[in-house]
Amino acid sequence: MKPINILLADSAFLVREGIKAVISGYPYMNIVGEATHTEQLSASISKGHPTLVIIDYNSPGSFSTEDIEFILTTSPELKVLVISSNLKKEEVFRVLEYGAKGFLLKECDHTEIIGAIHALSRNEKFFCGKVLDIILERKISPSPLEACAPARLTGRETEIVKLMAEGMATQDIAELLSLSVHTVYTHRKNVMRKLGATNAAEVILYAINTSLVDSRGKSTLN
Repeated sequence: MKPINILLADSAFLVREGIKAVISGYPYMNIVGEATHTEQLSASISKGHPTLVIIDYNSPGSFSTEDIEFILTTSPELKVLVISSNLKKEEVFRVLEYGAKGFLLKECDHTEIIGAIHALSRNEKFFCGKVLDIILERKISPSPLEACAPARLTGRETEIVKLMAEGMATQDIAELLSLSVHTVYTHRKNVMRKLGATNAAEVILYAINTSLVDSRGKSTLN
């Protein structure tokens, strides 16, 4: 597997050591630097050449949301995974708007941390359930289901909609696309948010109405 070079940006020694312990069983995950405050961040990125930065912006005097903006403005190719205990909605939205692709709470377990690292390395997004609930509170208007207009789904989301319409379960979709179940679940919730749908039946109806599938649930696209 392609190496994943990680920079840890967290002011707490125990947190950094804990993350290192979590990834120690994965030889392709390498810690290439550590930063404990803003002043170290730029130098650590330049020196270590990470592909992924794990950061807690909720650290007064050490890191803030502006550090995430700095990372993704100066090094847009980097992936940013936030692991924090801060669920203030305005700050969650701010870091996501800056371009952070992953957000976990510090109460998340080993599986979610590894899953998030893998997802971001594939250029996918990964959010724990509580963060996803905050994201889904943002409503779109008018709903594409009501307006009968195609929603702006990503290529992966469109693929998952087609497979849902063909009757495939989340586990089967995950196996077919070589994704984790959590990643497929995240895509499904994002699709439902974008469509204004409340259940899978409405997603399937959307797929039929926009000719992603025919009335029998068979894909109309190659």
